[in-house]
Amino acid sequence: MSTDGEIDNMKILLSAFGAATILASSMAMAADYPSKNIEFIVPWSAGGGADNVVRALQPSLEKALGATIVVRNLSGGGGAVGFSRAVASKPDGYTVTIPTNATFTLEGLGNVAFTKDDFDYIARVLVEPYVMAVRKNDAWQDLDSLSSDLKASGKPLRIGASGVGSSTHIVSLMLGEALGLNIEVIPFDSGSAAVSAAMGGHIDGVVLNPSEVISAVNGDRLTAIVTTGEERSGALPDTPTMEESGYDFELSQWRGIAAPKGLDPAIEAKWVEAVKQAVEDPQFQKAARSMGSDISPLYGEELDQFVEKTSKPLIEEAKAIRQ
Repeated sequence: MSTDGEIDNMKILLSAFGAATILASSMAMAADYPSKNIEFIVPWSAGGGADNVVRALQPSLEKALGATIVVRNLSGGGGAVGFSRAVASKPDGYTVTIPTNATFTLEGLGNVAFTKDDFDYIARVLVEPYVMAVRKNDAWQDLDSLSSDLKASGKPLRIGASGVGSSTHIVSLMLGEALGLNIEVIPFDSGSAAVSAAMGGHIDGVVLNPSEVISAVNGDRLTAIVTTGEERSGALPDTPTMEESGYDFELSQWRGIAAPKGLDPAIEAKWVEAVKQAVEDPQFQKAARSMGSDISPLYGEELDQFVEKTSKPLIEEAKAIRQ
């Protein structure tokens, strides 16, 4: 008959054996990664800012990882549909998504079941400001003339944003508060749809990122009024920042790569190395410049600190709007 001590020792041995088996299996999986196509979920429609970034990264990431990346656009709910699908996927490295400020504002609005802590953040890749751009109007040549005209007429400014709960939705309302303007936000499934509506005169303008409005601005279909970055956007060098215009307001968008929580550290390390190679690719650097984005990679602990710092004010603002 086995003694209690022998039973305890047996449990310890079995536990150690199980842990070793799991570790060996994990190491084998990481060593073989990637062995099949990788799905990259973009929570917005094709042609938007996030989609443009992922497709610009795709060739160099595929080369670095040695695998095919399948971009899947799952729009709806300001990113809620795509992010929810990503979070529900296996954390095996074969499903990733592009986190942005919307990852935080959706949580604050209470529109989703996930939180920022349900993701493993692999990398921050780009940062870019928000820009308010309006339809061509002789009375709206700059921020002062826009503000004066709206305050005199008493009419609201009908602004398009990329979905309910998106960061562009929240930032639109924040800009209204900062500027003392009555802004009515009209959500669209994507930034490109909002831009089309603004160019067609169905709404007054948009609050999006430079990458989403630059073609319309350069084509003289929209007028860029103000940006929210710390410095002027390289894509819109003639457009002043909020701080230059006398307002204490600075906030930038970011775009990166994240996986469902539980990603194997060895697989994450492979992604980090792939991103480091991708951001050095001259073609990607050219694409980033054309989108008005700054390449500003972060990884590991620095990235986690950035997520924590950036998420708090956006979640709080979204919660306040919900109440």
